[in-house]
Amino acid sequence: TSSCNQIDTIYTSPLTRARETLDLLRQSAPSNTLLPSKGSEIVLRNLREIDFYSWENRRKEDIIAKYPQEYAAWTVGDPDGLVVDGCHRPLWEVWERAGEVWREIRSSSSSPTTSTRLAASSTDVTDTRRSSSGLEIEYYGNGDGDCDGNDETTATLLVCHGTLGQALLGSAFGLDATIFRRVDFPNCGMAEIVWHEEDEFASVWRWHYPTPTEYGCLRKQLAAGDMISAEM
Repeated sequence: TSSCNQIDTIYTSPLTRARETLDLLRQSAPSNTLLPSKGSEIVLRNLREIDFYSWENRRKEDIIAKYPQEYAAWTVGDPDGLVVDGCHRPLWEVWERAGEVWREIRSSSSSPTTSTRLAASSTDVTDTRRSSSGLEIEYYGNGDGDCDGNDETTATLLVCHGTLGQALLGSAFGLDATIFRRVDFPNCGMAEIVWHEEDEFASVWRWHYPTPTEYGCLRKQLAAGDMISAEM
């Protein structure tokens, strides 16, 4: 059971920059926010950033020169065209991992309602050295932070990465990797997702930061042809 501004459990990516982000979050959290003790966070390997295999730690210019079609597929968000090392489809793989994360987190929660804040950098891994700049957090909380009278809501914080953030948001609404690039996360952007335990998919979401928006259904918004972007 959670009170307002309380986080019950923290899950984090195994990558160093995610752990550093969590440390910064602890330092900057409001004084009325209750966080689990340092060291109690659970490391989930599935919260790591997208895998690029032999492309990793290589210069973007070299990748473009050697794999122009595959790189173009990455830039436009084509999950079938983005093939690495002849057998890996990184976008489909990261979406599959996002689904596994949801199943693990939701199966461990006894709460009837989960409201999620998803914050992620707009990590563009075309530079496969992977800049560690930007806040990369996924946050389960109580709506916009106000107590809603539901003392059975469980709050869980996930510290992760930008591309996985898009996959987590999309898969929460039952949407696959073909929506990649249609949801544009700004650096330090945060989205809030509301998901009831009895429902197969999340019900509504909104941008929480930098500019709060009205709640809506991501599936309906994308079906209408919208490009989802937070206002800076």
